[in-house]
Amino acid sequence: MTYFLRQTIRHRTLGLALLCAICLTLLLPVVASAHAILLKSNPAKDAILPTPPTQVQMWFSEDLNPVLSTAQVVNAAKERVDINDTHVNPSDSKEMDLSLQANLPPDVYVVVWRTDSADDGHVLLGSFLFTVARSDGSTPKLADGANPSQGVLGDSSANDPGAFTAATFFNLLAVTLVELGAVFWVGAQLWLNFVLPGSSEKHAEEQATNTRVEQRFVRRFSLPTLGVLLLANLGVLYGQVLALTGGNWLAALSPQLLSEQATSGRFGTYWLMRIVVLLLAASVGIYMLRNTKRSPALNHTLALFNLFLGALLFIAITMSGHAAAVSAILLPYSVVIDWLHLVAAALWVGGMFSILLIYLPVLKPLSLAERTRSLLATLPLYSPLAIAGIVILSSTGPLSAAFHLTSVDQSITTAYGRALLVKVLLVGALLVTSAYHVFWLRPRLKKEYLKYAYSNERLQKMAASIANKPLTQIQASIVNDASEASVQSEESQPRTNKLLARQVKLREERLSTRTTRLTQVLRWEPWLGMAVIVCVGLMNVFAGTLTPTSAAPPSGATSPVAGAFHSTAQTDDGKYSVTINISPNRFGTNVFTVQLTNVKTGKTLGQNEAGVTVYTTILDMDMGKDSLPLLPDGKGGFSGSGDLAMGGNWNIEVQFRTLDNLLHAANFRIYTPF
Repeated sequence: MTYFLRQTIRHRTLGLALLCAICLTLLLPVVASAHAILLKSNPAKDAILPTPPTQVQMWFSEDLNPVLSTAQVVNAAKERVDINDTHVNPSDSKEMDLSLQANLPPDVYVVVWRTDSADDGHVLLGSFLFTVARSDGSTPKLADGANPSQGVLGDSSANDPGAFTAATFFNLLAVTLVELGAVFWVGAQLWLNFVLPGSSEKHAEEQATNTRVEQRFVRRFSLPTLGVLLLANLGVLYGQVLALTGGNWLAALSPQLLSEQATSGRFGTYWLMRIVVLLLAASVGIYMLRNTKRSPALNHTLALFNLFLGALLFIAITMSGHAAAVSAILLPYSVVIDWLHLVAAALWVGGMFSILLIYLPVLKPLSLAERTRSLLATLPLYSPLAIAGIVILSSTGPLSAAFHLTSVDQSITTAYGRALLVKVLLVGALLVTSAYHVFWLRPRLKKEYLKYAYSNERLQKMAASIANKPLTQIQASIVNDASEASVQSEESQPRTNKLLARQVKLREERLSTRTTRLTQVLRWEPWLGMAVIVCVGLMNVFAGTLTPTSAAPPSGATSPVAGAFHSTAQTDDGKYSVTINISPNRFGTNVFTVQLTNVKTGKTLGQNEAGVTVYTTILDMDMGKDSLPLLPDGKGGFSGSGDLAMGGNWNIEVQFRTLDNLLHAANFRIYTPF
């Protein structure tokens, strides 16, 4: 009765802790967008100005980090024309301004900006252009394929979430170590709080083994794991600054940049929270290592406190990770789901690593019977935690993906989606493996152990009875009892012993085979869990804009200019064929050229027969829709210079109104690299 009461208290404590952590997570998020997005500017995007401006003003969706946000302005020849005084307006932290050289000549000018959000610490790179007209009213044009914004603020590929660069690999390593270390450490706390105490109370003979398991974690794994977590979190901070410096490894070591990133904005707040939690946990670990003779009450209190620190660590990781890179409306739900996802990983994957690293090594020096008995006594108490982890993981995973994937095809066309698919396959393999040892191996092992224990007990009783019988009594019974049956009974006793000994030996071999098979599965099963964590790390580093690492051109597309996009599609009503060319189809300034053809007559529409506008929408985040009016190019088409403000997946909508005042539209999906 005491055992069930204590188990109930433990389960209620865990449930209450989960509820409190969820409520705390809901209260902590601030109202914020996913990134500091450009809302408006002066000069306006694609403006044609009769006189040159003297400054550029930009307003963004979030407060800007004044040290890490910057901008430059270049002309069509890629010559810098600002006076290098970019600054965040002291009276409005969402405004960034910079001054221009006096009397700029007629030309096309490109403003390239990079923001570091003071709210979430995310880095965003973008651009827009404006044009200063000539005195006769004509407007300068960019040469086809020209892209003055390319490389203005360093290596833009370092900010391309779809490119697997050295900086991406470094970020992946840091993020994966953080997730893996946190999941293992919290999973071990769950074992120390719920699995081992329950096993000791239900099976008193397991008390000594469970004590050695706890001591092994405290002595060999607690502090080293926390040390790795501290180093990995420093790596996460360095990775953030690495993105700001355009992949410049040396510049990212700047103490000013590192300290600014660590102390400003939401990312800095929750990154510091990670460090504080880890230092507190390390302090507890040092105390437990030095003070081995602790009272049971203090031991239980410290274990619960570590579990509480683990919940806080998960909150800090969630609030400074890719779960926070969603719209303000979805932010509370996204971070709670991501936090539950981490808890589920600790329950399941963290528990498996606890079995591999701190439980199985303690069983190794024990006898076969003791190892098997311990496995059968302890693993069933871990199963409810693992099942809870599986249920939470299975329910929160699709919801988390729904917050970040805007369409089903992104699961194939984006690096994030492909990492998610691999993760789903690995989780499926992990489920099959877990089901195999829970529902197949373990029941058969238990059955074999019971047979072995019964046979061995009979053999021991028989051996004990013979050992305790005096020799004179055995001789007297043989001399005095003349019956042949009695003599045969005495003579058959050794034969029975031999048969029973053979049976015990056979059952011991079978038990050894099944125990070995179960422990082998328990040893390699966690590595599938590690692969799942690696996929989570990939999803983190590729989640910024969900851009694909490569994209095949649409059917019928050609590339007359290297990297250019060229395709043809019919309008929604099927009356016209629209051919579009976007050159160079890179982040920054591009030339859009459109030709319209009547499907029925095959005639191309001229300058007096249609008015054409191109609408561009980035699909990877909510930045609204931009419009670009096209003018006749004198070659039977319509053309204009516009800006694809960042690399990623775009929807290009071509709208035109014909002489009968009907509006027609055709849509194109393109991928624009940095």
